Amino acid sequence: VDLERDNPAARLMQRLQDYAIYCPNTPTLRGIVPDQQSRSPVGLSGGQLAEGVAALKSIQELDAGSEAIKSYDWETGDEALRPEASDLEASASEIILDELLELIDWVADIETTDYGSKLLSPKVPRNRLILKFSDRFMRQRRNDLTAYDASEGALYVLFAAVLCLTDKAPSTFAIDTLDQALNPRLLKALISKLAGWLRFSKSNRQLLFTAHNPAALDGLDLLDPEVRLFAVERNSNGQTVLNRLTLTPDRIELNQEYPLSRLWLMGHLGAVPNV
Repeated sequence: VDLERDNPAARLMQRLQDYAIYCPNTPTLRGIVPDQQSRSPVGLSGGQLAEGVAALKSIQELDAGSEAIKSYDWETGDEALRPEASDLEASASEIILDELLELIDWVADIETTDYGSKLLSPKVPRNRLILKFSDRFMRQRRNDLTAYDASEGALYVLFAAVLCLTDKAPSTFAIDTLDQALNPRLLKALISKLAGWLRFSKSNRQLLFTAHNPAALDGLDLLDPEVRLFAVERNSNGQTVLNRLTLTPDRIELNQEYPLSRLWLMGHLGAVPNV
């Protein structure tokens, strides 16, 4: 079928050409199991995470002294000056790293290295490039950890950051069960940053994700028109029904007393089993 370039259907098909659904798992993120579906910057199961982080740390195109960085608010995308971005010598990659370290509080630094013989046993399978974390609570010179040792929550945060912040990732992609391996507070903080990360990396990017942990809802800013929440459930005929949830006056009034996570558990948002 021949369609004009500006036809909505043609634009949709073009946008979905590189669409991918990611479903990371811990062994693949640690690098001890090969990813059977490799992609750039990371595989569909979380493989090549070290390579993805290396690409993330190499983002240098935008100088922190430029107006684009100085005025960027990572969470809302608003033109608000961030104090840490006012340092003219800081690079975009350093600012990104600071964003990640805010989420992983035990990490002092994150690096990638191809010299892993001192960090891992020869019996541990690994890729050429490995992640190295510096633990701020451990003694110096004995505080280096790899993805094999690090908490799985840190790996899932890095995985999401790589997909949202590197321009090699698909313009439209999905992460299945984003909340796995994340404690509720970390999950809320991560989700609150996703929209800002997507705006920073490239215009018109879109992330779809599923979650079962109620805390995921508390990280969403539903007043932002680019952030949307959908309830997916089956009706009495067994058909899958998808409804967009908006903040109606009644929900806004309830939300002043209860967080969205509580409203979901109370049944005010739908998408809960009849148990």
